[in-house]
Amino acid sequence: MEKINWEIFWSNYRNVESNQEDDLFFQVGKTINKAPISNDVFIEMIQNLESTLQLKDTDVLLEMCCGNGLLTKPLSAICKNVYAFDFTSHLIETAKKFKISDNIVYKTGDAKSDFFSLFNFEKLPNKYLMNDSLGYFTPYELKNILLLILEKVDVFSFYITGIPADELKWNFYNTPERKKVYLSYSENSDESNNGMGRWWKSEEFISISEDLNLKVSLASQSKTISNYRMNVLFETK
Repeated sequence: MEKINWEIFWSNYRNVESNQEDDLFFQVGKTINKAPISNDVFIEMIQNLESTLQLKDTDVLLEMCCGNGLLTKPLSAICKNVYAFDFTSHLIETAKKFKISDNIVYKTGDAKSDFFSLFNFEKLPNKYLMNDSLGYFTPYELKNILLLILEKVDVFSFYITGIPADELKWNFYNTPERKKVYLSYSENSDESNNGMGRWWKSEEFISISEDLNLKVSLASQSKTISNYRMNVLFETK
C-alpha cells in the first residue's frame, strides 16, 4: 500500500476556523468523542510535562510538532524561552493568533529536517518535547532527531508523550470490529492505521538508547489521559 503523506493528512485534519478555546482542542484532537478533554485532564498533562522535564525558569524548551500551541503557551509560563514548530501551516497561524507570549517563537518546519536552522537561538535548548506525534515517525527518523540534538547539545532531556504503545493496542482495538480494522491495516503493512500512526514497541526505544548511549525511561500514560499510549524520556548520561 502507498505510504501515507502525513503532511497532507494533517493539513486536512480538522482544518476548521478556531474562534474559541474548545475549537483549539478539537483542532489538534485533544478530544473524547469529539468533545474537548476536561480541564482537569489538561492540567494533569501540563503538570506531567513540567515534572518529568523538571522545567524551571532558566530552561530553554524546543517543542516539536507543537500544533496550535495548546501546550506551548502554558509551558512558556514556566520556561525562560520556548521555540516551537509544526509542519502544518494553519496550526502555526492559529498558534500565532491565540497562543502567543513574549518568550515564544513559532515557526513552520519539519522535525525530519534540520529544525535547529529554523530559529535564531539566544541560547540552545536544553529541554525538548514532542507530544502525540511520534506515531507519524519511524525508529530511523527518531534516531536521526536524537543524533541532530546530540550534535548541538551536550546535556539535554527529550520527553516524547502520547506514543501509541504496541503492548497496549488492544485497549484501543477493544471490539471485534475495531480489531478487524487494525488487522486489515497490519496485513497490508500500512502503519497509518487510519490516522493513529505506527504502534511503537518498548524495545525500539531501548535499542535506540543503547545505540546512542542515552538514558531512557518508559511509562504508560495515566489512565485518566489514555490507556493505550506511553511516554518516553531520553536523557544524556
